[in-house]
Amino acid sequence: MTLTSYLWGMMASTILCFVSWALIVAYVNPATNLVGIVLFYLSLFFFLTSFFALGGFYLRKKISKNNIEFTQAGDSFRQGVFFSLIFVGMLMLQSFGMLTLWNAGLFIVGICLLEFYFVSRK
Repeated sequence: MTLTSYLWGMMASTILCFVSWALIVAYVNPATNLVGIVLFYLSLFFFLTSFFALGGFYLRKKISKNNIEFTQAGDSFRQGVFFSLIFVGMLMLQSFGMLTLWNAGLFIVGICLLEFYFVSRK
């Protein structure tokens, strides 16, 4: 797979995931079923992952003079997943009424430790 096809696929998935998330928000009543809530969080997670991965890749490409773009794409995707986990995790904690400063801090520290693990493996 070339880098161009990866980026076009990621852009298409970003648009599709956003459309699916918007349709879920518009047409599904989360108070009536658990499936609507699960679909809401999953579609939001996939949309944010692709959005943050694309944004991170273009930011890395603009800032870095490194020409190894495949590693930048992989790192951007991994960090996009972690940012999405943080965002959706905070949203879920808020919906359960469990979001406090301590819980948010511990959640972010846990995700950061996971990122440090992946960075140190290289």
